[in-house]
Amino acid sequence: MKSPGRLCVALCLGALFAAPRPAASLQTAAAAATSNLLAGTGKALIDPPPAQLPIRNNNDSPLVAIHDSLYARALVLQGKDSKAVIVVADVIMMSDEFYEQAVARIAAACSVARDHVWLSATHVHTVPWSMGNGYGEVVLAGLMNAVETAQQHLEPVRIAAGNGQAYINMNRDEASAGGFILGQDPEGPSDKTVRVVGFFRADGSPLAILANYAVHAVTLYSSDTAGDHAAMVSADIPGIADRFVDEHYGAQRTLTFWTSGAAGDQNPIMMSYHAEPGSDGKVQPSDLQAAGFMLTKRLGQALALQIIRVTDRLVPREAPTTLRAAQAVISCPAKLDPQTKHTVRISYLGIGAVDLVGISGEVTTLIDWHLRKRLGARSPLLLTLTNGYSGYLPDEASYARGNTFEVGKTQFAPGCVEAAIIGQTRQLLGPALR
Repeated sequence: MKSPGRLCVALCLGALFAAPRPAASLQTAAAAATSNLLAGTGKALIDPPPAQLPIRNNNDSPLVAIHDSLYARALVLQGKDSKAVIVVADVIMMSDEFYEQAVARIAAACSVARDHVWLSATHVHTVPWSMGNGYGEVVLAGLMNAVETAQQHLEPVRIAAGNGQAYINMNRDEASAGGFILGQDPEGPSDKTVRVVGFFRADGSPLAILANYAVHAVTLYSSDTAGDHAAMVSADIPGIADRFVDEHYGAQRTLTFWTSGAAGDQNPIMMSYHAEPGSDGKVQPSDLQAAGFMLTKRLGQALALQIIRVTDRLVPREAPTTLRAAQAVISCPAKLDPQTKHTVRISYLGIGAVDLVGISGEVTTLIDWHLRKRLGARSPLLLTLTNGYSGYLPDEASYARGNTFEVGKTQFAPGCVEAAIIGQTRQLLGPALR
């Protein structure tokens, strides 16, 4: 399989803060004075402009047209004395530099503390890999527009959380005669859990659905979906799942937020461009090309149907209106120079009995499993690629196993990351655990 190579993000951000819309309605203002938790959603396009096409991502096939659109989705939560903002965008990642600029804009626009603002990437690969050439301005404008819309449409909500199962992912660290490849290891660690948090109106309809699953959004990655060594922009599995769930409940009334779980070592069970060892042991690539869109649709719908099943079983309840948030940054030695330190940002947001944990890198399955074992009955949504980007975060067993893709790409030396993430997360969750 083709390697994604080194990501290079060059930001070119302008002054893009839009003028605020008129104040919220009297009904919303009156509700804000009550003890109800309020929520509002917003959505904005972040497609690259036609003038930027074709877009070359490393050595991958250039993106020459848009197959399905990319979006920024915002959820604003308003308590009696606190507010939180969650934004999920169909981008490959948000670098630390981009995060710092975006979180400053959103925090100022919403009059909210920075640790109450979450910026999460769906990690879709068939998008621009660089925020250069003006694309960063497009994304930032989309984030701001989505947040602004959400702020203007607050309404009382109740919340509920639940889990289900979906079987569309698989451990991708496959051992071959030539070493590890990005393939399939059906015996490797893989979490099939679909985690859902729903925010419901008084009539029981879902206003917003936070969905979380551990799979790389790479069904279409490296595939020549436009033919003749060219590809098309697509939101991949996240876009299919979000759209399907929204349309099921009514796209004008419900907004779904697909988020990436501990997917560092998880790929879809099938991909449009795929490589497997042949009977002679040699790796044989194959490409479905445009047929890959149908494959992506099938996998995205399978995940969406399970999100719907979980949502329909939820029993919403009133939530305390105090939103709890905290952040911490851990440092671990660099792989190439132990004297150098690299950082990972860990975020916590508590909404009643619901816990969200954000990690700024690509966490592998065993870190998530070991964390949950230490947390006991707590089952947080673990949002990876959130509030910056730290690259791959392998578990200790992966380092010991050999040069898997994640170990080869990480900037961290073994012996620190897993323990530091688990320890710091438990510390941030401390008040909730007690």
